[in-house]
Amino acid sequence: MSVAIRCIPYLVAYRTPGVDIVRWVRNTEGEIPQPSDAATVVAIVDQRLTGYPLTSVIHVFKIAMMCVEDEAATRPTMREVVHMLTNPPKSVTNLIAF
Repeated sequence: MSVAIRCIPYLVAYRTPGVDIVRWVRNTEGEIPQPSDAATVVAIVDQRLTGYPLTSVIHVFKIAMMCVEDEAATRPTMREVVHMLTNPPKSVTNLIAF
């Protein structure tokens, strides 16, 4: 997740004391007036990350968020993560552009 949003966890904490990267993403999600997967990704992804299919970025974002669930039992296994990453959604029409 750090790579996609161009933040190192301690830098996020520096900007917002006591807030780690996962909490920052969740807070940012909560501040979006009309939340959607696309709106969330556009709000948090580094603006220099252009030219990638939006559906692919959303797919990776959702996987990342599953991996940081508070309850360990709800997190996917590494096998499941690999499977999800190697079987991306088929629709790749919209490219990220800022």
